[in-house]
Amino acid sequence: MALFLMARLRYPGRSPVKLRPENCDLNLWKHVNQKDRLHVVEECTAVEGRVVSLHRASDGDLHIALDPVHKSVLNLVNVMHAHGQLVVEVICEHAPADAGDKGACGDFHPQITIPNVGDRVRVTGAYVTDRDNGWNEVHPVTRIEILR
Repeated sequence: MALFLMARLRYPGRSPVKLRPENCDLNLWKHVNQKDRLHVVEECTAVEGRVVSLHRASDGDLHIALDPVHKSVLNLVNVMHAHGQLVVEVICEHAPADAGDKGACGDFHPQITIPNVGDRVRVTGAYVTDRDNGWNEVHPVTRIEILR
């Protein structure tokens, strides 16, 4: 437990680029479940990397594991417990399984391009630390561009 707490405090991670807030859709925050667990490190950033996996979470979010080009976005918890990957969350990508989570999404459906495993992408959104898990994320995602 002490190692976990040290990791959270000692290696916070850093976004590779700071974008102007208007490059991100701040209205997405009203659809984020339990937003108080997210500590905003950078209001708006862009991160490039390769998609390692996709997972549909029960809260309606699509979790994308990203192998980032700039490893500086990772903190020690990402390295130790998220297999060296950055968590990327597309909110309200599918219907939530739990009635309690349906309130955040309502009728909202994001207009975001969903990549495939192996795609090289640029993800734009808020760079946060999830206080429950301790790792860094891009959450909520404003845009995903598939790079060639």
